[in-house]
Amino acid sequence: MVILDDDEMEGDAADEGGGDQGGEGGKADAEGGASINTGDLFGEGKKKDVKESEQKGDAGDPNSEAQQLKEDKAFITVVQRQRFLKKKRLDIQPQFGITVNDPFVRHYVVGAEINYWLSNRMAVGITGSGFFGSKTSRYNNIRAQEGLLLTANKTLWQASANFLYNPFYGKIAVFNRALFHWEAYVQVGGGVMQTQVIPRFEALHDPFRTITPQGNFTVGSRYYIPRSDWVSFNIGVRTWIFPDKLEPAQRGPSTGVDGLGDLSNLDDPGEAKANADTALSFNTVFFLGVSFYLPRSFEYTTRR
Repeated sequence: MVILDDDEMEGDAADEGGGDQGGEGGKADAEGGASINTGDLFGEGKKKDVKESEQKGDAGDPNSEAQQLKEDKAFITVVQRQRFLKKKRLDIQPQFGITVNDPFVRHYVVGAEINYWLSNRMAVGITGSGFFGSKTSRYNNIRAQEGLLLTANKTLWQASANFLYNPFYGKIAVFNRALFHWEAYVQVGGGVMQTQVIPRFEALHDPFRTITPQGNFTVGSRYYIPRSDWVSFNIGVRTWIFPDKLEPAQRGPSTGVDGLGDLSNLDDPGEAKANADTALSFNTVFFLGVSFYLPRSFEYTTRR
């Protein structure tokens, strides 16, 4: 809701007390000058002295700077304009993450995301990540305590193209002293990734790698700090969905007459890959990122 003073919109010179310039209020203004507060939400703005402009007779001019400032004050500023504009800016975002859905293989993820903002709500971009995976203590404990050999893969890298949309925007007041602006977004994309099997008998068999298509879905949030026009802090959860090839069950050390059904030809990584079982896999990563926006500044195209 916007509330305007009709007299101010028409450019009349009447003061806020209702008197004319010839009255007592007008004399006080003429002698002492007028001060207009153009402060922000916390009252830390600057005051502009318009005594000189009034002496020149432009107080009644609807196009004067003093009159425009008075009209701006007539707007309700409880609902502020958006703090951070991203349209036609490039967003470069280094990221660091960790997998959260695999109890047997833990990945640390380092990557970067580059987005170009078509508007303040929509962006297109690319994402690339490197994965550093290793077996967890649970993997080794099951092998030692239960005598079971697990079939597991680790991810090496991924690359994808993405579309981003942020439908929510809000503000958070911190101890009534600072105001943080935030937004929530969703992102969908697709590309390729490479995985590598972890052989059950690592001393006997070499691993094989698979490049496979993948789709991904992300839910995240951005936080804009005060007095910064080109930096934001980001958190999110991204899930990759992809078909992966698993080590064949018959790939083992028992290939003799009294063996357990293991096939000797599967000792070769190529043969093992050709006979691999395919399964739909999920890899979910919680990540943190810092966005740097270029150019470093922006301009509002509408009045407050």
